[in-house]
Amino acid sequence: MRVVMRLAVTCLCVCLVISADRPAVAGAWLYPAGKGQLILATSFAGARNAYGPNGRLVATPPYRKLEARAYLEHGLTDWLTLVAEGSAMHFRAAPAPYDRAELLIAEAKAGLPLYAPPAAASAYQGLGLGAAGARLKLLESGDYVFSVEGSLRTASREARRFIDMREGVQVDARLLMGRQYSLFGLPGFLDAQIGFRSAGQNGGEMRLDLTAGLRPFEGVTLMGQSFSAAAPRVARSGAVTEQKFQLSAVYEVTPSLLVQFGGVAALGGVNAPAERGIISALWWRY
Repeated sequence: MRVVMRLAVTCLCVCLVISADRPAVAGAWLYPAGKGQLILATSFAGARNAYGPNGRLVATPPYRKLEARAYLEHGLTDWLTLVAEGSAMHFRAAPAPYDRAELLIAEAKAGLPLYAPPAAASAYQGLGLGAAGARLKLLESGDYVFSVEGSLRTASREARRFIDMREGVQVDARLLMGRQYSLFGLPGFLDAQIGFRSAGQNGGEMRLDLTAGLRPFEGVTLMGQSFSAAAPRVARSGAVTEQKFQLSAVYEVTPSLLVQFGGVAALGGVNAPAERGIISALWWRY
């Protein structure tokens, strides 16, 4: 039974390890017509454990992944911003365990030739997610802004094995709210996004992304972020939820060129990998 549970968690984790989350810097605000930004980001992450059906850590086959992403926001008008994203990845996981003795016994009872296939590692290298969509401003009042965003996401059949995407086309729709604020005289911002994403590996998913930013020094912004996902449809080994936290700093080299460094960790979840990693990004604003 323990082996079966471990196999189920392993399979779920392979589907979730490259979940193609939204870019960390996307927010409720829109760009003026003709203005925008291009973000080139890389991340290196891995895990040796996962949060099982009861939310407790269990050992799973380790994996490592390297992902490069390009994200573009461009203001078509003052109330409509176009968004696009593309990625490439390199992923490798150790072989998943299985009970060879039980397999041989089952084959013997069925009168089949005795054969236990060797465990094979999972690996992929190539293009990942491709996405395009738009953000529409609903309301701007004082320090608040409200908008909606929708995008279409796609990936090859082979890449979808390592992305939280069951079908060739996926829809992501969300409501966004942003607010400017001041803390002890320091400028900052809050961004909240609630959405729905179709055709995940375990069906439709509810998404909640939260970001808090603070500018303690001229040219430096600190960001704390939370990324949550939950699949209402119950998978074979139970519900699937993810909870990732990210801390990063963004430094303005020039008004149009910025660099970002940080770390990300999954501090909780159900049937999800306990992933840790580092991120870096180069922003170009025009």
